[in-house]
Amino acid sequence: MTRPAGLILDYGNVLTRAQDQTWMDRAALRLGTATPAFQAAYWQHRHAYDSNLTAAEYWARVLAASRPGAGALDPADLVWLIESDIASWSIYHDEVWALAVEFRRSGGRTAFLSNSNPEVMARVRRDYPLDARFDAVVISCEIGLTKPDPRIYQLCLDRLGLAARDTLFVDDRADNIEGAARIGLRTLHWAGADPLDRLRARLR
Repeated sequence: MTRPAGLILDYGNVLTRAQDQTWMDRAALRLGTATPAFQAAYWQHRHAYDSNLTAAEYWARVLAASRPGAGALDPADLVWLIESDIASWSIYHDEVWALAVEFRRSGGRTAFLSNSNPEVMARVRRDYPLDARFDAVVISCEIGLTKPDPRIYQLCLDRLGLAARDTLFVDDRADNIEGAARIGLRTLHWAGADPLDRLRARLR
């Protein structure tokens, strides 16, 4: 297969190392619930948070779902939850960032496509000037769409100015990969052994 003209990278677990979830044990203890209940509530409402919920609304839902009848979330707990969550998504995978820069320097076009929320993205934008590093930046909380909605992939392609068949999309979630494939994107599922090596091979 020919080298793609464009590269679309997911953020969490691709441009970062796998999310550090060890903090969830401490979060459950702090909120007076069990870790499995906290984790289930965390993911249950994540798409809404990454789309249009405020942090306060999201964490209130997590508390209510993981500990019914808990009442209002303490403001200090809210601050701690936000900061702990941000930290868990901020262990950057430097080699992937460098590969994106290298691909762009060699003539390819690059995009950052993430389901994420304003709090995490504020940290990323502080650490990396996204608009200077990528030709297109598409973040769910800024547009009100989340993967695997086909519209978010098409918006990203439109901003890149490329056709799906000429563009490689990389993500760690199978449902997002399947959604991208349905609109004709080339795909690489970031899972299993040596995903970075497999990505390098696809970009030669």
